[in-house]
Amino acid sequence: MLRLFFALWPDEHVRAEIQAFATSLPLKNARLVAEKNIHITLAFLGNVDEPTCNALIKGANSIRVAPFSLSLDSLGWWKKPKIAWLAPSAWPDELSRLAEGLHVLSRECGMSLEERSYRPHLTLARKVTATVPDISPEPISWNI
Repeated sequence: MLRLFFALWPDEHVRAEIQAFATSLPLKNARLVAEKNIHITLAFLGNVDEPTCNALIKGANSIRVAPFSLSLDSLGWWKKPKIAWLAPSAWPDELSRLAEGLHVLSRECGMSLEERSYRPHLTLARKVTATVPDISPEPISWNI
């Protein structure tokens, strides 16, 4: 079994900008996400066997949306999972269609996914035990 998810992976330049922003935050005792692991999850699949993985890859290759851009401009913190995150305050329909297409595909392949609405974000740090500073980050532009 493989533990899988669909995600958007930023290019080197955008990753470096995100990492520089994350390291500038005063997050005591938090564990920053490694630069190479920075991503926005589109659909978390969990444990997947090889035949299902192959079907998911084949199906995902047929999903098409127009190129789009994100502006990562919102900083937040979720208390229970103790993570600091960066997200777009608004996002284009293309991103929603991409995530929904992957969710539909995953369900068609027998996966059971969370039913809550899709809210794109990327995790900056884990084990964040106090709220993040109330700041408006300088937007980071990401072309996808």
